[in-house]
Amino acid sequence: MRSGSFIFIAGLILILLIDTALFFLLKQKLRSKWKTILYWLHSLLFVIILVTYHIIISRLKGPEAYFWIEKVIGIIFLFYTPKLLYIIFKSLSWVACLFSKLACKILRVIAWYSALLAFLILLFSITWGRYYYKIETVPVSFDQLPTAFDGYKIVQLTDLHLGSYGKSYKGIPRLVKEVNALHPDVIVFTGDMVNNFAAEMTPWIDQLSQLKAKDGKFAVTGNHDYGDYTHWKHPEEKRENLNQFFENMKAMGFHMLNNDNVPLISQGDTLYLAGVENWGKPPFPRYGQLNKALERTEGHFVLLLSHDPSHWRAEGLQHSIPLTLSGHTHAMQMGIKIGNYEWSPAKYIYPEYDGLYRQDHQYLYVSRGQGYLGFPGRIGLRPVITEIILTKSVKP
Repeated sequence: MRSGSFIFIAGLILILLIDTALFFLLKQKLRSKWKTILYWLHSLLFVIILVTYHIIISRLKGPEAYFWIEKVIGIIFLFYTPKLLYIIFKSLSWVACLFSKLACKILRVIAWYSALLAFLILLFSITWGRYYYKIETVPVSFDQLPTAFDGYKIVQLTDLHLGSYGKSYKGIPRLVKEVNALHPDVIVFTGDMVNNFAAEMTPWIDQLSQLKAKDGKFAVTGNHDYGDYTHWKHPEEKRENLNQFFENMKAMGFHMLNNDNVPLISQGDTLYLAGVENWGKPPFPRYGQLNKALERTEGHFVLLLSHDPSHWRAEGLQHSIPLTLSGHTHAMQMGIKIGNYEWSPAKYIYPEYDGLYRQDHQYLYVSRGQGYLGFPGRIGLRPVITEIILTKSVKP
C-alpha cells in the first residue's frame, strides 16, 4: 500500500473514532434528533474534506501539492486536537468521580477549557502566528575577531519553504520590511528556500530581491532545495529544476556558496564566509564538502553556513571554525519558552535545535526559521529573524 493511501485511511479511522467517542460523551446534550443530525453532518464534512483531499493530492505533482496538503493538515489539527483533549479529560473525570467529587468537577471544567484553549492557540498559529516574527538579537564575542568586524551585523534567514504559501501570503512582504529595518551588514540564508520545485520561488522573486545588506546576500542549499522529495519522470527534469533554482536565487540577489567561500573585507581586515551544500545524516542527502569549502581560509576568521546542525558535531568541531550558522529543525514548529527555559519535541531528535550553543571556543547558532512545512503554522515558539552581532572580546 502506498504511504499516501495509508495516511488517508489512518486519518479517516482517527476522525471516525474521535467523533464516535465524543458523541457518546455528549449523548445527554444531543438528545434531540436535529442536534444528532447536525453533529454527524459536522463529522461527515470532515470525511468529505479528507476524501476530496486524497483524490486531489493523488493527482497533484507540482508545487501546489504541499500548499493543499498543509491546508488540510491545519484544518484537521484545528478541530480534532481540541476534541481529543476533551475526550481525554472527560474520561479521566469519570475515573476521578469514583474517588473524589471535587476532582471530578475540576477535570470536567478542564475538559471544556483545554479544548477551547487548544482551538484558540491553533487558530492563531495557522493565521497571524505564521508571520508573527520575533527579532532575536544574539551578540557573540571572539578573541580572534578582526578589529574592523567588531559590531558586524549578520541577519540570518532560513527554511522559508516558499511552496507552502498562497500568493496572498502576508509573511514575505513583512519579512522583507523587518529585515531591512535592521540595516544588516550581510544577510545569510541557510537553506530550504523551497519544498521541491524552483517554480515555488516565482511569485516571491521580486519581493525577496528587495532584501538589502551592505556586503550582500549569501546562501547555501538545504535538503529540500534539490527536489529529492518528489518523483521526476526523467533525470533531466530534476537537473533543470535545480538549475532553475540557482537562477532564481541569483535573481533574488543571493550569491550561492556551494562548498565554497568568499572574503569579506573591511578596513584591511578579512573575514571569510564559507558555505557547504546540504550535509545531513541519513535519510537526508550529504552533498557538503567541508574541506573544499574551507580552502584558502587558513589563519583567517571563518563564518560557516551549513543547513543541518548535526554537521557541527560530525565535522565542524574538527576544524577551526569560530561560528557556524544552521537551520533545518524548525524547532518542530512547536514548543514553549519561558525566560531561559525552552522545550520543544525537536530536542529529542537534535541536541542543538534552536539558539546558541558553545563548545570550547566554537559556537553554533541554530535558527528555527521563518517558514513552515507540514503543519501550516507555529505553536508557541514564534518564527524568528536572527540578528547576530559579532563583537571582539576585551582582554583584561
